[in-house]
Amino acid sequence: MKRVLIILFLFSFFELPAQNVTVTGRVNRPNASMRLMVYDDLLNMHETMVAETNADAKGFFLLEGKVDQILPASIYVGLESVDLVITPGASYEVSITIPDVDPHASYFDRPSPAMRVKTATDKGVYRQLILSEEIIDGYVLNYFDELFRRRQLRYLDSIRATIDAEMDIKNDYVIQHNAYKIASIQMALNADGGLKVIKEYYDGKPVLYHCLAYMDLFKDLFKNYEVTEEFKSRNPKLAELIAIYHFRGEYYNEIPRLRGAVKKKIQAFKTRSKYPETQLIVSNMLAKFDKFAPGSPAVDFELKDVNGSSVKLSDYKDKVVVLQFVEGTSRTVEHQFEVLADLHHQWQDQVQLITITTKDQLSSHRKRFEEHRYDWPLLNLGNEILLLEQYEVRTFPEYFIINKGTKIGMAPAPSPDQTLDEYVRSINKTKP
Repeated sequence: MKRVLIILFLFSFFELPAQNVTVTGRVNRPNASMRLMVYDDLLNMHETMVAETNADAKGFFLLEGKVDQILPASIYVGLESVDLVITPGASYEVSITIPDVDPHASYFDRPSPAMRVKTATDKGVYRQLILSEEIIDGYVLNYFDELFRRRQLRYLDSIRATIDAEMDIKNDYVIQHNAYKIASIQMALNADGGLKVIKEYYDGKPVLYHCLAYMDLFKDLFKNYEVTEEFKSRNPKLAELIAIYHFRGEYYNEIPRLRGAVKKKIQAFKTRSKYPETQLIVSNMLAKFDKFAPGSPAVDFELKDVNGSSVKLSDYKDKVVVLQFVEGTSRTVEHQFEVLADLHHQWQDQVQLITITTKDQLSSHRKRFEEHRYDWPLLNLGNEILLLEQYEVRTFPEYFIINKGTKIGMAPAPSPDQTLDEYVRSINKTKP
């Protein structure tokens, strides 16, 4: 009877239903679009939205969704984001500050948003994670020479002892996170290519798919790791994760015309796998490959230009289109606009150029277009921020080549001061 109860408990543990998680608070951006996203696949850094809302006129907001385990998450305020780790059944009250940005500053010099967690009912998980990070980072900063030049491993014990003295940690997620954060330091101290860390922290250990510290270290350790049959027999799940990671690298390192063969190997691997975690990761990977593969459908959109007229990508389905996503201005942006204007003159009506900017920067770029007499469409992203996710815009400026029939030509594409013109002409078969 006792054995049956244990089996039932384990079954219920792995089949826990999703529970509500609530994030309330205030942001210094009234009426801002807000989303709560979780990382459900840390190998591909795949995010899933669990809640969305708009802040009210005073910046107050409520985000509520469901999760079935502790997960790294992000709260998006428009295009900006702050990090959080959320626990099923917990509620959080936060204060988010989005700093004002100098419109002339580089995108990479922008100050980061800040978040303060006022209260949390997650049994201390988030607070313990943050305090642990501070302790670990503090040791690295204060004892850098002792750790990385003299390779004094005893300081790792000091880190552990300090964490234990500061907190009574009961949660497995926090314990595992700290173990793998410290292991990442140990890997650098051992100077053996990570072999000791692999043996101590990965070989024969559970695969922690949703632990960010585990997966960050995994990516460093197993980039070029050769899996033996003996290792595979002891670690079948881990061996599959390593194989997927290698396939991913092989795909991106291969020239585009040969990537189809790599995809076939990945698809066959997914069919053979018996692990749902492997199948999910491979599905996400293949979906990402297909999303921006040449010839796949480009995401259509309808935005307003500076005159208030609606413009769709599909309006230009009979042309090759170059999309430029841009936010603030900088010397880099100014230079790229100069080169882009010259290319636009060369392309004439054979290639359609479209610039999309955020609503906060629309007036700045409108002034630029008027001063330099740029005659291609300047579109206002407005509140359609999901378009940035659909095109996976991570930096500004970002470029995409859309082939005739609104099919992906190249995504993302090089900047104008690099090889953009070369790829545009190869796709459009035009001469310089």
